[in-house]
Amino acid sequence: MKTIRVEGLMFGAAILMAPAIAMGQIPAAGSSAAQNQAAQVAGMNPTDLSTNASAGVDTRLMQDKIFVRRVAVGGFAEVSLGKLAVQKSSNDEVKKLGQTMVDDHMALENDLKPAADELGVRMPTKLSKEDQDEFDKLSALSGTDFDKEYLAYTLRAHRKDLHEFRAEVASTIDSQIKDAMPGMEIMIAGHLYLVNRLALANGVPSAYKPGMPMPASPRK
Repeated sequence: MKTIRVEGLMFGAAILMAPAIAMGQIPAAGSSAAQNQAAQVAGMNPTDLSTNASAGVDTRLMQDKIFVRRVAVGGFAEVSLGKLAVQKSSNDEVKKLGQTMVDDHMALENDLKPAADELGVRMPTKLSKEDQDEFDKLSALSGTDFDKEYLAYTLRAHRKDLHEFRAEVASTIDSQIKDAMPGMEIMIAGHLYLVNRLALANGVPSAYKPGMPMPASPRK
């Protein structure tokens, strides 16, 4: 998998401003929750997966499948909501952010697809229920109300994503994921900085504020 190149993001010291909140934990390998999630992403039913697991299926591979599916679902949502921001926002900076989300997450999807195909993970063709609910909520808003909700959602999503990326890079066994991970992580951290900067400027309560603990720098 080729390394993702991200244009127009502010890295280096700026990325250190990105907050990292531990949320969206991946279920423990071998747990029934992990097996059921892996079954869903791989197109298997839990009974089939349990049978295969007893025969020695690698549970770490299951976790890689779960991770790839989560990245694909999240990226699909970022593209859909980014397009909505370009259409609906009256703030040029928010529009620009929305387009950045569209461009970068579409590139990420293209780079992720070989690993998804290899792992047997289906790429999403529609929003998840949670993301569809957010899309519908944003569609009903306008003006500053739209901007604040879009920024708050994108901020939450990228905090969660950054945590999951850092957990995955430490444990994945898939060479394609491992090779692409540094570029993916830097992209997400760069997005988080940009979103947080706009969230602060637009009075979003959940935005990072100066003086809060800073995360470790993304790998380069």
